[in-house]
Amino acid sequence: MSTPVPWTMVAEGYVSDTRPLFRQYCEKAIELSGLNGAEKILDVACGPGTLSLVIGDQAREIHAIDFSQGMLDCFNGEIERLGISNIKTYLMDGQSLEFENDEFDRAFSIFGLMFFPDRARGFRELHRTLRPGGRAVVTSWAPVSDSPGMQLMFAAIQQAFPKKPESSTKILNLEDPDNFEKEMTEAGFRDVAITPFDGLWPVESAEQFLDSIVRGSAPLVMLKNQVGDEIWAEKRKIMLDYLRAELTELPSTVSSRAFIGVGSK
Repeated sequence: MSTPVPWTMVAEGYVSDTRPLFRQYCEKAIELSGLNGAEKILDVACGPGTLSLVIGDQAREIHAIDFSQGMLDCFNGEIERLGISNIKTYLMDGQSLEFENDEFDRAFSIFGLMFFPDRARGFRELHRTLRPGGRAVVTSWAPVSDSPGMQLMFAAIQQAFPKKPESSTKILNLEDPDNFEKEMTEAGFRDVAITPFDGLWPVESAEQFLDSIVRGSAPLVMLKNQVGDEIWAEKRKIMLDYLRAELTELPSTVSSRAFIGVGSK
């Protein structure tokens, strides 16, 4: 997940399925940022405008970066279609930002920095480019055990693709709120707070739920391409059978929890 290729592969699926779903997480992140409408904003791992398009004219100017040209192509198409003048996009690595020190009032990364090979460097770059008193907001998923929507999807995948039990070795990541706070603090942020937020995912049918998740999921699209169409069709049937058995009352919603980390410079 640390190379552009898989993200370019799902760029259109992100636009159609993931971006609308993620809007609620963006709105909560913006609320926690204390955005006041006069800021210069940095959006790291912006995808097809997942956060920036939500902020819109709430900010004076928005500088959005991503390492996937496919994501930026989708985003730029929306900017042109909507006639937006306050957003500028850049093909750039979030671990090596090509901006000056103390340049931005707010910096965001919505489910992006969590995938960086060097998260510490990503956090430090956010901190470096913020002005004193500026604020960074980063989102990451909570553990699957905290998210019924994630549990449902991972259980369906497990049915189709059984795997060996995972090692008991604990890997430090942003799913651990204590580690999330520690990493932001070590990057230089002060007054760090990690807030849980439960987003609601609509479920119209088993097919809608599965296909929507797959279209916007880089790991699943890579898996689909790896096994080929014939095997994927068999695996999809297994996943759908499981989801139909679990989703007995439709339409409905399932919740999926994110952690939203906020820190000041």
